[in-house]
Amino acid sequence: MEIDVDLGAQLAASLGTVAAGLARQERQRQDMSQCIRQVPLAPPQANAAGVIDLPQALAVPTGYCWGIRRLTLSGFTAGTAVIYIDGLPGTTAGEPIPFAQAGMFTFGRGELLLHPGSRLVVQAAGVTGYVQLNGAADCFEQWYLPYYIG
Repeated sequence: MEIDVDLGAQLAASLGTVAAGLARQERQRQDMSQCIRQVPLAPPQANAAGVIDLPQALAVPTGYCWGIRRLTLSGFTAGTAVIYIDGLPGTTAGEPIPFAQAGMFTFGRGELLLHPGSRLVVQAAGVTGYVQLNGAADCFEQWYLPYYIG
């Protein structure tokens, strides 16, 4: 009789541990599904100097990362435009993404990551027309980065 009671108590404790583990996994799945969303990149057209530099629209907020999925530069028929990651207007500082003509680049998940505080700056030269930047980025909480890149 004593063995049955002891076995029943062990079984109840094991089931409680399993139930707590399943509840923890469900909370983690819910957190993960709510921490990522896609944000549009659509600042105003370039100014007269051919620069698009709007940190409020093109900078990654503190605590978040961006996975750039699409970048489009349009509105010009001649000249070149370069998107700099962490660039400064009027300089070639930062990692360049050159556009020899108007067009679109697409990126797979994890191919073009921006970390908190990073930003995009567009510098155009010799363009005919105007320069418009559009695109989309996956925006996610910084803790999710290892899961995002797999």
